[in-house]
Amino acid sequence: YQAAFSDFLRVKYKEERIDLVIAIQSAAIDFITERRSELFADTPVVFLSLSPLGRRPANSTGVIAELDLAATLALAVALQPDIRHVFVVSGAGVPDRTYERLARAQLRPFEPRLTITYLSGLTTKDLETRLATLPEHSVVYYLVVYQDGAGHDLSPMAFGERVAAIARAPTYTWSDALMSLGIVGGSLLDRQAMMEAVGQLGVRVLRGERADSIPTSSPNLNPSQVDWRQLRRWGIDEARVSSGTLVM
Repeated sequence: YQAAFSDFLRVKYKEERIDLVIAIQSAAIDFITERRSELFADTPVVFLSLSPLGRRPANSTGVIAELDLAATLALAVALQPDIRHVFVVSGAGVPDRTYERLARAQLRPFEPRLTITYLSGLTTKDLETRLATLPEHSVVYYLVVYQDGAGHDLSPMAFGERVAAIARAPTYTWSDALMSLGIVGGSLLDRQAMMEAVGQLGVRVLRGERADSIPTSSPNLNPSQVDWRQLRRWGIDEARVSSGTLVM
């Protein structure tokens, strides 16, 4: 696939001068790094990564927006101090397993105070059965589901909305893409702020600054947000919302 995509880009843009390449997340960054000499040898790169890079590509700068999955669970505990059970939902696909590994590492400090159960790689039917029969004092933490245990490819946003509708407990997450879809909230990756940060670096490069001379930035792009309608739905006291949390 990568070879075919390289050929496509080379043919399509052979008569064009590319001034800037923007690489979004690890697959694109790896692709550009590996095939830079044959595609964009002299073109500066601005990248977005959700995790630290082992090696910064030549003639590049970017935004490193590390995910803080633990902050979402901390918010849930603050809103619902009687929580005893956390059910973490993720899928069976390669990216799903990546998020699961990160969650297991970041959420470990909450144990043994909380019992954390990973509902990972289940079929949709089995997952829905578990979510509909959760015990009292539970919350759901939706990570991402690109593929279920039966091998069905899914839309992560649509599936997250489905999880929130079926679950017999409040659902939290880490991305603002799911706000207004039944999620209570969380420490949510702000996609608009993320793209604005990338765009600002791109403008600096297009105005003449060498990409290598611009330090990478690591802004806090995970503001706490809650959906007021979901607070009311689950009987969560609004007085527990901490100062600085955005109430939508």
